[in-house]
Amino acid sequence: MNLSVLIVEDEPLIANDIREICLEHGINVAGIAYSFSQAKDLLETQSVDYVLLDIKLGDNDDGLVLGKLLHEDYFIPFSYVTSFSDSSTLTAARSTHPNGYLVKPFRSNDILIQIQLGYDISLRNVKHEIPTLEDVNKKIADGLSTREYDVLVEVCKGKSNKEIADALFVSMNTVKSHLKNIFSKFEIKSRAELLTMLLG
Repeated sequence: MNLSVLIVEDEPLIANDIREICLEHGINVAGIAYSFSQAKDLLETQSVDYVLLDIKLGDNDDGLVLGKLLHEDYFIPFSYVTSFSDSSTLTAARSTHPNGYLVKPFRSNDILIQIQLGYDISLRNVKHEIPTLEDVNKKIADGLSTREYDVLVEVCKGKSNKEIADALFVSMNTVKSHLKNIFSKFEIKSRAELLTMLLG
């Protein structure tokens, strides 16, 4: 499975267990973050395709804040891996639009299922021809700029924000800004929706 996963977990033993599960099944681990700030640093510097995220980081619900950022700012799919399943936590978690939710304790297979189902592998492997800028702009009222189209092409190739930034020689913030514009123009909220619309 050609994915790079970030693990955000404040308990080192659990984080290492998840890391070992991923590595045993050929899933690359972009890093382990034990705090909100470490997670943000890794998101800015590493290529990350999927995030496994604890809700409680230390004494705070920083995982929920990070989940919101992943959905609205980084556009990276994620699953919560947490000890909490009460209704208030579930309600708060749902508002951040996770791709999965796993309650501890977990089995090895549970982690793999979260990643496999949470991140639609088939979308990364779509071999359809990427539509031209002209064809893309026929689908939306407010057409994409040339630079937004460049970002869209890299998304269609399955690249992460970091990989897009490197390929186009721009900053991560520039990539995120272009993605926000693209999503707004297509009136969608995720990469999966975008790829389904263009390549599905």
